[in-house]
Amino acid sequence: MMNTVFVACLALGIAALFRWAFKTLPNERWQMIASVPVCKREDGAWEGLNLTFYGFFSATGTVFGIAAAVLLLATIGVSPAVGLAFAAAMVAGCVPLSRAVAAIVEEKQNTFTIAGAAFMASILLPPLVWFGEPVLRTASNPKMYAIPVLAAIAIAYSLGEAIGRLACISFGCCYGLPLRDASSLPARLFSHHYMIFHGSTKKVAYASGLENQPLIPVQALTSIVFGISGVLGLSLFLARQWRLAMIVPVFGTWGWRAIAETLRADHRGDAKSSWYQAMSIVAVAYLSLAALALPASGPVPNLGRGLSQFRFLPVVLSLQALWVCLFLYYGRSRVTGAVLSFHVTVT
Repeated sequence: MMNTVFVACLALGIAALFRWAFKTLPNERWQMIASVPVCKREDGAWEGLNLTFYGFFSATGTVFGIAAAVLLLATIGVSPAVGLAFAAAMVAGCVPLSRAVAAIVEEKQNTFTIAGAAFMASILLPPLVWFGEPVLRTASNPKMYAIPVLAAIAIAYSLGEAIGRLACISFGCCYGLPLRDASSLPARLFSHHYMIFHGSTKKVAYASGLENQPLIPVQALTSIVFGISGVLGLSLFLARQWRLAMIVPVFGTWGWRAIAETLRADHRGDAKSSWYQAMSIVAVAYLSLAALALPASGPVPNLGRGLSQFRFLPVVLSLQALWVCLFLYYGRSRVTGAVLSFHVTVT
């Protein structure tokens, strides 16, 4: 009963967030959170550093995914310390890759690609979990179950990226094709469910001149598919269907990425087919093979034990500190500026 209530509440909460975000975040008001004065100009105004909702949702999605991983790993007996250390190592390795891969594929120095970082993590994780088990095994961690651990991470990634994709709606990146340029089937499917972005500082405006144009809502579709995949994977995980709990999020995330690339209008490299499509196909095949090849034994998940970990101050403080670091990394706008002036209103 507890498992059912937890999954239902999570699904309803994500659905409510999506309903608000899809209507609100395309508006101009929801790109910048604040602007911080950093340098005074000769005319008395200040140069400002913009802090963005892109950073807010990127940090929130990442930390939510890590919290989900800590929760699920704890349900099968993996201590929060090991879960957090594992997550921190992956973040430290993959976050810089989110810029490096974008620079190579998209030829952009000031943008990020979670897909590239996630692809590298997907390739590295199965051997790390399998061969790293003797190193990770401790008195408090008597056993690291390969497929349950990988399933927990796949579910956590799916849920975290479902929320993190809202960052793209706020910034206006990863946008879909204009309905006027889409083929007949997508044009009909989204004739009443398109997305329109407002604001000249959104990427969709300055990169492609598509401000105020009806577009295929690729970002919203991605959030929905990832969210559903994560919730289904979570249900299967709690039911001890380990292989399916891993495969469903893998197909939902990477399989959808391969399809979604055909609906996007932003620059994805100069090749006819996107490098991200190739990454997606490789990831699906590789992770599916891992799910079938590795042993799938595991204990009965104890959701109460997992939730109880968030009563401990070190766990909560670690997640909060990580959120602040990620927000400052992703949230400092590198493509927009601001000019600020101040005046007295009360004498």
